[in-house]
Amino acid sequence: MWYKDRGWDHFVRYIRFIKIVFIAAFLLVFFRVFQIQILNGLKFSEKSRDNYLKRFIVPPNRGRIIASDGQIVATTYISYELVSQIIPSEKLKNDICSITGVSKNTLEGSLAASLKKGEILNVLVRDMRGRSLIAMASVINEYPNLRIIKSPKRFYPYDKIFSHVTGYLGIPLERATRNINYSYSGSLHGTSGLEKNFDSYLFGSPGGEIVEVGASGDIIEVKGRVQPSTGDEIILTVDSRLQQKAYEAFDGRSGAAVAMNPKTGAVLLFVSSPGFSPGAFGDDPEEVSRMMTSPRIPLVNRVIQMKYPPGSVFKIITSAAALNENCIDTGNKIDCPGFFQYGKQVFNCWKEEGHGSCDFMKGFSQSCNVYFYNTALAAGEKNLSKYASMMGLDLNVLKDISGELPATIPSSPWKKKNYKKNWFPGDTINMGIGQGFLWITPMQEALALCGVANEGVIYRPYIVDKILTPDGIIEYEAKAEQVRKYELHKDVFKLLKEAMRAVITDGTGRVMNINGCEIYGKTGTAQDPSGDDHAWFVSFGGGDLGDFALVVVIEHGGKGSSAAGPVSRSIWEEYIKIKNEKI
Repeated sequence: MWYKDRGWDHFVRYIRFIKIVFIAAFLLVFFRVFQIQILNGLKFSEKSRDNYLKRFIVPPNRGRIIASDGQIVATTYISYELVSQIIPSEKLKNDICSITGVSKNTLEGSLAASLKKGEILNVLVRDMRGRSLIAMASVINEYPNLRIIKSPKRFYPYDKIFSHVTGYLGIPLERATRNINYSYSGSLHGTSGLEKNFDSYLFGSPGGEIVEVGASGDIIEVKGRVQPSTGDEIILTVDSRLQQKAYEAFDGRSGAAVAMNPKTGAVLLFVSSPGFSPGAFGDDPEEVSRMMTSPRIPLVNRVIQMKYPPGSVFKIITSAAALNENCIDTGNKIDCPGFFQYGKQVFNCWKEEGHGSCDFMKGFSQSCNVYFYNTALAAGEKNLSKYASMMGLDLNVLKDISGELPATIPSSPWKKKNYKKNWFPGDTINMGIGQGFLWITPMQEALALCGVANEGVIYRPYIVDKILTPDGIIEYEAKAEQVRKYELHKDVFKLLKEAMRAVITDGTGRVMNINGCEIYGKTGTAQDPSGDDHAWFVSFGGGDLGDFALVVVIEHGGKGSSAAGPVSRSIWEEYIKIKNEKI
């Protein structure tokens, strides 16, 4: 025998080696079984349970947004969606398209979006209604993997008119959802406007279903259900009648209008034209693409996100600076031949033939540029910059809607920093009539206007008046909040108001001279290097109309009196009509 030939010692060593191999193999199998059964047992148990128990999110009804006059501007309605428990075959897709009339591309797009969200039930047809809903419902039992479910859908009755107030919904970026503790996969959240800033109030609480599914994915039984809860209701300060009248008055032209109560800061209208269709987001990608690439940039909120040179409406601040610093005598007259020469530079008046001899009242009411070229030089660059900031053009205080741009208020240090150049007298001359480096938003002009109307007190603008729970309990209520208080000499506000009243009764703003109404105003025509002039008209009321201040700007609209004036008058007439109805 071989072991006799080699000796017993060799045989023993051979047996010992085999024994070690068997022990090692046994230990390897033991540790693998231990890992599967003990260490990973809980994970596999959970995964096994997930193979037959699935969680299905039921979206909540988003809270309504309601105008101050009770009109609903954003709400939720029940939409019917066709969903599949499995990824449908080509034959099933063709059947669905034939029954519902939905195109194959639309169905494929819906399915792709649903798969991307990781939804348990794959949405094939969204927002079914009318004949397509009836046709599908009549044959749904023939397709065991299909279901028709209810799904809340956002609806904006006023569409473009309130679009920059309400904003719109969308799926937030992944990094954004980390800060939204009430979010879930595929949930829609506010992307702009009030929908964004008050998303946590409006969203509500999602519900859900735990369903048992078979090996093929068929739903066998609903094991548990939690009902979703509706979000809070937001009541606005904005009146839908004023908002609609203002939007229609623009007649498709680009621009903005904002009206406030100077005594509280309540925003009574907030229009950016053109508007956009907030309901298109999530439902109509082609329309969204058109809006995002439109040269008219409808998604930009022109009230707070577009800056313009203020033109002659800035003469209110030029006047305040010169009067308060005793730089001018209101009785002194300056001759306007239609131009003003400073050194070798010539600065024209808007009226080519000139205004003749002008004192302060005539210079202001007729908006004589030559008079204000001289006034600006008398006041000086430091005072123009100082009073522009002091009187509210530097404010960025709107909280309810985000995205507000800061004003550009130039000064000698500002020019040195930004352009590496010195300030020249020509810069002061241009600034005095609201041109040059000076750029502001309509909201900033509204705050400055309210400060004059309110004689130095400026309140924070607010759009949300109240927030109510679904049970009607007040969760939040806005209060007037002062953000700026400044003082001018005793007679300065009086002179400014007299001059602004003369604009309406006997000056460039006569279009606003409504019989029996005490209205103060200022027109503005601002040159723009990229196109035609911008048209401004700012105004506020006195007496019984003291709770209304209005700013209107029309991009490249031409003269303030002839372009922005009629729009302003249309809004004022609607406001007076509403006010009289309440009496």
